[in-house]
Amino acid sequence: MARDWVSLEVQNFLGKLDGVRANGNNWSARCPCRNDDQNPSLSIGQGDDGRVLVTCHRGMPCDIEEICTSVELNVSDLMPKKQEKKRKLTLVETYDFRDALGTLVFQKQRFVDEDGKKTFIQRRIDSETGEWVRNLDGVEKILYNLPMVCSARDSGETIWVVEGEKDVDTLSELGIAATTMPGGAGKWLDIHTETLAGANIVLVADNDDSGKKHAIDVAEKLREAGCVVDLKISRVKNKADVTDHLEAGLSLDDLEVFEPDEESPAEDTFGPLLEKLKEIFSKENVSDQVKISRAELLLSDINPGNQGVKNEGRLVEWSAFVNEVENDSYDWVIPNLLERGERVIVVASEGVGKTMLARQVALCSAAGLHPFKMTNMKPVRTLMVDLENPERIIRRTSKSIYGATLHYGHKETPDAHLLIKPDGIDLLKASDRLMLEDKLEQVRPEIVFLGPVYKSFIDPGGRTSEAIAIEIAKYFDTLREYFKCAMWFEHHAPLGSALASRDLRPFGSAVWSRWPEFGLSLQPDPTSHEGYVYEVKHFRGARDRREWPTRMKRGKIFPFEVLDFLKDD
Repeated sequence: MARDWVSLEVQNFLGKLDGVRANGNNWSARCPCRNDDQNPSLSIGQGDDGRVLVTCHRGMPCDIEEICTSVELNVSDLMPKKQEKKRKLTLVETYDFRDALGTLVFQKQRFVDEDGKKTFIQRRIDSETGEWVRNLDGVEKILYNLPMVCSARDSGETIWVVEGEKDVDTLSELGIAATTMPGGAGKWLDIHTETLAGANIVLVADNDDSGKKHAIDVAEKLREAGCVVDLKISRVKNKADVTDHLEAGLSLDDLEVFEPDEESPAEDTFGPLLEKLKEIFSKENVSDQVKISRAELLLSDINPGNQGVKNEGRLVEWSAFVNEVENDSYDWVIPNLLERGERVIVVASEGVGKTMLARQVALCSAAGLHPFKMTNMKPVRTLMVDLENPERIIRRTSKSIYGATLHYGHKETPDAHLLIKPDGIDLLKASDRLMLEDKLEQVRPEIVFLGPVYKSFIDPGGRTSEAIAIEIAKYFDTLREYFKCAMWFEHHAPLGSALASRDLRPFGSAVWSRWPEFGLSLQPDPTSHEGYVYEVKHFRGARDRREWPTRMKRGKIFPFEVLDFLKDD
């Protein structure tokens, strides 16, 4: 007799398997780690609490982590989510967001719980089912009260921009054209600026640090779009908005002129800092240790002596260590080439194509295509951090690689991501480290590509290049350990290096020559009679034997085609 209920975790797991068959209260399927499992060897069950129970019955069974990785899940995804005590919510108000013609696009609902705490939910009507769904996927996040705003803009009337739908309704009752963005402070979008371009604006800041900062940012964007902006703020303190101002018995004429130069939240060291700390500690699915480490990192901008949580290593007796039961098999992200947690630095002179090579490896491996052998492999999730090239050049030069990847790969949409930051980042600053970590958390890549290395920090002066490189390398190691990813970095060769130099090494500190497991240099092959043929040299001794190419040439389909591989002895 089959179960009367199946947990969401089990349903999700079964949906990622092939050859699923029900067997009473359990299921069987082909093991996703194998291509030859025609006689299903995987059994799936459900625990009393809804957890997924998985067993591989082959002679050398696959472990749970290997199975989960093969279907792009974490082991934690097999466990039922802890149910928090549900708060009783009472609907207070519904705000309709309509386009310029008055058609409903989405709604924002305001709820309060027993303690008076506010909760906002945004929802839209699914075009296929006609039912409400609580997300705004595929919906343009337009301004509130848009029909009146467009009419006022076209007739030259002044438009009031406030923070919150309640304040818009308060002003609308007074006959004033008012609007706000749907996401709250800090969520102003380019489409909002475009809608109001050229209009006369009264912008009212909420009387708190986040409200002031938001108003300053929006005022700057609107002025750049040709708006005349009158920046105001309530005389009522303690987070007051327009509604609080009027309810205190004051009039709109009593709003004060807000002068950012005199009262800018940027001058308040601790207001924005506290907001950022709150953001760090409010993150879900992040361990307390990581939260504390990031908070210390943020505070290090104020207290440079704070070096964060130290990794004190592991002390163990040899007798216990060698007898530990561990899985020491290779954990490949690219078969026979790159293992999870390993580091690669590629060096070449300008114009050789190390960035194109990185794109080839990133896109191919994400599409399940070995980037050098062009054979099938398990797809991996990748993130490329481009610190040098503007968007239009990246798009123009990578279209052919992406097209070839789709044609030859076996995954329809590669799980490949791109962070474009041509002005570089400064990983000596806590703010840029937190930005990068946020992007890594969003993607959770298995291989991170970054380059060029020298644009990942700015020399502050007063320190040796060796000391700076050591700090940056240690930080990259921290990311590598936390996100369990491999790293592929590109670095420039020193200026004046001969293209055929046999000693082509990373520019700057010798740290970058010692740091990676694999240090590769691309150098023109002096024995070749045709152009664009390169030898793949190793500027440091490899820490393990792998199937790296030894000669490559510029390709017609992909940027590089392999001519020879490293031969076994």
